[in-house]
Amino acid sequence: MNRNIFTLIIALIILPLASAFAQENADSVSNDGNRRKWLNDVKDYKYQMLEREAQMTPEQAEMFFPLYQEMENKVFMVNLEARQREMQVSDNFDDATDEDFKQAAQALSDVKVLEAEIEKEYYPQFAKILSNKQLFLLKRAETHFASDLLRHYNRSRELNSQ
Repeated sequence: MNRNIFTLIIALIILPLASAFAQENADSVSNDGNRRKWLNDVKDYKYQMLEREAQMTPEQAEMFFPLYQEMENKVFMVNLEARQREMQVSDNFDDATDEDFKQAAQALSDVKVLEAEIEKEYYPQFAKILSNKQLFLLKRAETHFASDLLRHYNRSRELNSQ
């Protein structure tokens, strides 16, 4: 279950930037606009939820969220690089060497460690803005957000399958 939540969070981080690289044709421009709007709405909801649940003042939020976005962008890039390595091997699966598979698998395994290192890099900066209680509430809010999003996704799948 935690892996599903983690994957969903990563998808929320990756999709906005990945959509910017999408091929632009008449159909995808319309769909891309809808996707971007939805993703921006989700991001806005997430930030509002984090601000509310971590009990941030407007001043704290103004200082905190640019750093948080910077952290999310670094995490995105780590994931993007690993996924690109994975896709290179997948696209050339029959011709890939054992070393290619090893490097791709290692890149995918290193993602969690690199994400944790990035988070640890930003934690002291967050601690200068938020109290210890607020940092705790922030982590809890991130988990609640992921759970809420997963619950909403499952509900919409159930409604669409009826």
